[in-house]
Amino acid sequence: MAVGNRQAAVALTDAKLKGMKPPASGQIELPDAKVPGLRVRIGASGAQTFILRKRVGGKVRNITVGRYGPRFGIADARKKARSLLSDIEAGGDPTATLETPRRAGKGAQTIRNMLPDYLAAKAGLRSVGEVKRIMEGYVLPEIGDRLADAVTRADVTRLIDGIAATAPVMARATHAQLSAFYTWAMPRLDRLPANPCRDAGRPPKPKARDRVLSESELRALWQVAEDEALPWGAALKLLILTGQRREEVFAADRDEFDLKAGVWTIPADRAKNGVAHRVPLAGEAVALLESIPAIAITAEDGSDATSPKLFPARSRPMNAPSGFSKAQARFRVSLAKKLKKEPETVPDWTLHDIRRTVATGLQRLGIRVEVTEAVLNHVSGSRGGIVGVYQRHSFDAEKRHALEAWTAEVARIVRGDDGGNVVALHG
Repeated sequence: MAVGNRQAAVALTDAKLKGMKPPASGQIELPDAKVPGLRVRIGASGAQTFILRKRVGGKVRNITVGRYGPRFGIADARKKARSLLSDIEAGGDPTATLETPRRAGKGAQTIRNMLPDYLAAKAGLRSVGEVKRIMEGYVLPEIGDRLADAVTRADVTRLIDGIAATAPVMARATHAQLSAFYTWAMPRLDRLPANPCRDAGRPPKPKARDRVLSESELRALWQVAEDEALPWGAALKLLILTGQRREEVFAADRDEFDLKAGVWTIPADRAKNGVAHRVPLAGEAVALLESIPAIAITAEDGSDATSPKLFPARSRPMNAPSGFSKAQARFRVSLAKKLKKEPETVPDWTLHDIRRTVATGLQRLGIRVEVTEAVLNHVSGSRGGIVGVYQRHSFDAEKRHALEAWTAEVARIVRGDDGGNVVALHG
């Protein structure tokens, strides 16, 4: 049926689209005033589809951008349309990328479609889990559906600048991973003259942090944790007691913990360095974990179940929590109050500094360097290079002794004295 009732371009909004009445028959199109060629097509059934009308290869084509709905609004359509226009202007034909994954297959050389082969090529790397996390978490949401050989250094710069606004360290890591992807991809892309990451902007290398919390600050932080509700309070305590990475703690699954054996096994695909890691749990850590309630959910089949996450997000209990920036800001203010200081007078600190504080504390207690590195799951330093190839000792017993000694030290610090019997840290 022919399309009719074409109208002048208007600034489309989600509210306007929700209020649109479908035509009695046929279809109507509303051009968007903000992105040239973008329009929404509304059928008699009420279905609304975004299309991009653009000349490609000498022919005017209507390229389907996506179906309007709760998960794909006008902002999403504009973002995708702009990416398509960039590909077309670079000489590409992006129409294949808009088919379903089954139909597009390997013919559409988008970053998203090429990523599985890239990860398979890197499967032997210990860091492949981190590569996957960065590519899926930071690259695919922004430029994943772009033709890989149409991405420019300006596109890469915009991507990295956007990440750097809130996470400069992650911006550098993303730049490095994307550059490595393109080094691998270049022989597979006929029209790519150079790695677009090579001359793209990226943040300067940050100064290495050396912040370690003092005893008074660590005691105040434990008190802050006592006042915080789930997941924050318990997670802060687990960070302090184990010295593990933030993501390893907050995204932990319940089945990683064997509380009877007192062991937490972080699987390789969740460990930053791609190496599975056994963390012995001292008695206080076990008691803390036993106190964290499982969150009831409704399974896909409608039955009652519990979230697999130790710290599930409130609105999406199958996922780990987010909102770390706001939480960190709150912790800083609360810690300063516990110290009876103004927040600006307390040296800046981050959640990762807790890990450095644990490492420093273990060294102060006389724990050997290689044992401290084993506790932290570091494979560089004394466990790197040729030593790492031949050194296969698990250090389980030594790690347990170290973390039990550290737990006793935390108890002393929380109590605020110079010695004596260990006191309970929970409850």
